[in-house]
Amino acid sequence: MPPNDGWTKRYQYVEPLVAPSLCAIKKDREQQGTSLGVFQPAEVTFRLAPAEAWSASKAALADQLDLFEQDLTPLEWVPLDFRYSFRCADGDCTSHDMGLKDWEAGASYRKFLRKYGDQGVREKLRETWYDRIFTPNRAVHFFVGNIAAHPKTFMLLGLFYPDRKVVQYVQDDLFTL
Repeated sequence: MPPNDGWTKRYQYVEPLVAPSLCAIKKDREQQGTSLGVFQPAEVTFRLAPAEAWSASKAALADQLDLFEQDLTPLEWVPLDFRYSFRCADGDCTSHDMGLKDWEAGASYRKFLRKYGDQGVREKLRETWYDRIFTPNRAVHFFVGNIAAHPKTFMLLGLFYPDRKVVQYVQDDLFTL
């Protein structure tokens, strides 16, 4: 789907899935078993935090070849955690803090580390993953999901940021809580 026209075509597919908030998605999980959702956060801040090192079992999984033993680039641990703190649109929301699990974030870390070195990688990551996305002309949405082993814990899977003018609805009117 081309990104032209402020992501209008892309947003047509996402809009029917938008929930009022992460809090609403979590309530829906309790009632209906929802495991994926998209919502527009409020009052977002960003920080890069040291990432936990992979456990031995996770590192071993990353080193495994696939069933067909193809030549694949092994997964690399990224030493930074891309953290977003935010409030939901719900008045009762106390706040949330989530690490971004998007593959593209790790790829940008590796690219910027090669290009800008240890000194410039953090600045370039902040510029790319916060300053350029969270602007007044964008309506940033978060894609979240959980896994069967931990259904109450949602992870931030990706960001979606169409032009604000494309988003022409009031989220509170979309769903009845």
